[in-house]
Amino acid sequence: MDVKCVLDWSVVLGFFLILTNAAVLLWVAFFRLEQIEHALGKSKLNIDAKRMGSNIGLLGRQYRLSTAIGALFFTNMYAQKGLVDPDDVRNMPPHLKRWILIPTVTGAVLLLLSLLWVLMTGKI
Repeated sequence: MDVKCVLDWSVVLGFFLILTNAAVLLWVAFFRLEQIEHALGKSKLNIDAKRMGSNIGLLGRQYRLSTAIGALFFTNMYAQKGLVDPDDVRNMPPHLKRWILIPTVTGAVLLLLSLLWVLMTGKI
């Protein structure tokens, strides 16, 4: 097996993993978003996201999910600004945190691996 074949299969595998990760994020946006927002409570960030993204469809759901992801990743920063209650984030059920953290971190790792692959092939 030569190097070109390995690189070609790595592209196929990487593309499949990226599509799978996107499908998981869409599933979370459609079927777990309300539970995640309920766990975040009545935070200002959550209320504003619901108000602005409720009637837009899929794009609104993605926006609301991204604000929930931001609340989970940047809890201290949002708490200092009074946008989220740190106790609500801390008391969020672990299975909901996993539905947020695993696809988000996986997407970031896949993006970095894609960039590394492009650098290895000499396309940049």
